[in-house]
Amino acid sequence: MDLVQFWRRSALQTKHRRTLWAAWVIWAALVLMLLTSCTNLLATPTPASLAPRPSELVLPTGFTAELVADGLSGPTQMIAGPDGRLWVAHLNGGENEGKGQVLSINPNTGGRRVQLDGLLKPTGIAAHKGMLWIASGRDLLVAPIGADASVGPPDPVLTDLPFNGRSNGTLTVTPHGEIVYETSGSRLGNAAAAGSATLWALTPQDAANPRVLATGLKGAYGHTVDAQGRIWTTEIGDDPIDKGYPPDELNLVAPGADFGWPRCAGDRAPVARYEGTVEDCAATRAPVALFGSGTTPTSVAIAPWDENVLLVALWNAGEVVQVQITPEGDNATGAVTPFLSGLRNPQHLLVWRDGSLLVSDFATGTIYHITQNGN
Repeated sequence: MDLVQFWRRSALQTKHRRTLWAAWVIWAALVLMLLTSCTNLLATPTPASLAPRPSELVLPTGFTAELVADGLSGPTQMIAGPDGRLWVAHLNGGENEGKGQVLSINPNTGGRRVQLDGLLKPTGIAAHKGMLWIASGRDLLVAPIGADASVGPPDPVLTDLPFNGRSNGTLTVTPHGEIVYETSGSRLGNAAAAGSATLWALTPQDAANPRVLATGLKGAYGHTVDAQGRIWTTEIGDDPIDKGYPPDELNLVAPGADFGWPRCAGDRAPVARYEGTVEDCAATRAPVALFGSGTTPTSVAIAPWDENVLLVALWNAGEVVQVQITPEGDNATGAVTPFLSGLRNPQHLLVWRDGSLLVSDFATGTIYHITQNGN
């Protein structure tokens, strides 16, 4: 190879290397842009930019919505506080960061104060006879409420409860003064792990010895008590079955009832992969109403305008539905129709003291006040 050929070949190699380098730089820039875009999509949403205006919510004719509170971070359960204000638990950060709080909010002005801080995943709260009960992770805590409505440090009552790896849902106080809570379902082989998939009631004076209300409930996350003292509960059926996932449910609890999980799903359909049989599932308690698979019902409340209508928050569907109840013996059936849409993740429903409805949105950190005919 002569000198001229050598320089020509060297020039071509240099040009090729520069072309490759330029292509690599462009590729790296595109990858960086893609990663940045994905990171932004997965980032925690800013509530102020995502929360719908009350006028954007879709309600039946005669109902109106107004904003009560915003700026919350993952609100979970709401209750009517002993100070006349709205008490709200919220994560106040990531699900497992242990920064959860209980807030007292003035529903008229939005003003708030912190009642408790540093809680791990507070999904449920209930106030009863001077004590605040908190479902925190897989523990049940209780804290004293002072005469000035301040809350003292919480103490554990039940710890390391069985659960599904996420949480044990909300808390409900019965007319008899019992605290209703769940231990969400986890499987051990083809059966529910010991103590899981169960709805319980405890007496505060004998909290170490709760009684079983019902079993076979994968995720009895939200519950309420009607004027007759009956307990209604949602069921989040997020465990795979033979084909896909089961529908979610609304159930009317009967003492000692078995709702069939994991061997039965939906309207008592046997699940072969968990050794369910037609005969076995026929002996379980039927659901009142079914919702779409993965809709995730996180709350249920008696409609303040009709005691025969239940409202259910469907978290993943972004809507609240109404269920018209028809009694059937010791059970009931329900017809599901839309009530409220336009939310991101409706989390909890609370009938307020004046007969109106409060609805929280987990994703946007907002609480809306729903009234009928302006009342």
